[in-house]
Amino acid sequence: NLFNMKLFVDTDADTRLARRVLRDMKQYGRNLEHVLTGYKNYVKPSFEEFCLPTKKYADVIIPRGADNHVAVDLIVQHIRDFLKHKPRKSDSQPPTEHNARARPH
Repeated sequence: NLFNMKLFVDTDADTRLARRVLRDMKQYGRNLEHVLTGYKNYVKPSFEEFCLPTKKYADVIIPRGADNHVAVDLIVQHIRDFLKHKPRKSDSQPPTEHNARARPH
């Protein structure tokens, strides 16, 4: 199935940290020391243990994340092509009592 594409969005560690610091300080009112301690003790080790190992199973690795407009556009186009050429369920099923009945216009 062409739609079973595994993606890994690979963002630089400094960028991940900067985004978290800005978000946590702005949205949650946390101070810088609290955010950095949490990142060092929990977020980064969890990423390295659970997320990073999945990178080797990815069919496509997208460097720079959402900032990589070429990669994002290619994936969007792939999804559009897949949906455009995917047979509809009713087209691929043999007639049955349920789907063979006349439908009102």
